[in-house]
Amino acid sequence: MATVQIKREILEAIVRHAEEEAPRECCGLLTGPGEIITHHRPMKNVLESNVRYAMDARELFQFFKNLREADQKHLGIYHSHPVSDAYPSETDVRESFYPDCAYFIVSLKNPHSPLIRAFRLPGDGAEELAITGVE
Repeated sequence: MATVQIKREILEAIVRHAEEEAPRECCGLLTGPGEIITHHRPMKNVLESNVRYAMDARELFQFFKNLREADQKHLGIYHSHPVSDAYPSETDVRESFYPDCAYFIVSLKNPHSPLIRAFRLPGDGAEELAITGVE
């Protein structure tokens, strides 16, 4: 199983964002200067839905512009599943436009024990990634 490395504090921030946005899905972007995810950018779910998410096109444009200026790489995307498992839905797979990124999904199905998993979504399915938290 391939691995994705992410700072523990970013994992914690993603779960907090999911909890704050519940019962709506949250979403955001993940970056780092190399191969380790060191930063996150919470985004607004413009759909304000509990089963889908979408990010504002202008915000995405600004994100990618700032990314180049900061010498960072786009390494991942995250969103939450407020009432379902941490596994990509058919919509998640169909709407995955960044095959080289890690897609993190936070499940709040059991609100006392959030679960986070990561996947590569090459467009024809899901390949789970092992998550390694780093300091």
